[in-house]
Amino acid sequence: MPRKTAKLAAAPLLAGGLLIAASTANAQASAVNGQKLAQRHCGACHAVSDLKSPLPGAPAFAKLYLRYPPGRLDQVLSEGMLSPASPPEEGSPQTHPRMPQVKFDDDQRADLKAYLLSLDPR
Repeated sequence: MPRKTAKLAAAPLLAGGLLIAASTANAQASAVNGQKLAQRHCGACHAVSDLKSPLPGAPAFAKLYLRYPPGRLDQVLSEGMLSPASPPEEGSPQTHPRMPQVKFDDDQRADLKAYLLSLDPR
């Protein structure tokens, strides 16, 4: 294969590798941003970096995965912990009895979810 053709063939592979590296960095940044959001919005009651929560009975985020089955994090977050992205067509949104709802945009939701998933050892 001539050198010019080999260089042209290698360019997409290099670009693809850079995209994978960038998306891995973004996933890590999302978890870091999610931890910051959790600390700011949830840390008064829940342990974000510790195992002991400031509010007795509030689960530490490091152990939160024990409260939902694998793959059900979205359902748990939507059951009263985060305000719905759009209001329900009928009735009121589900709320958690002892927790204020937090309103996050889509990026913040993704960041918080990335952080919580990073804590799940399953």
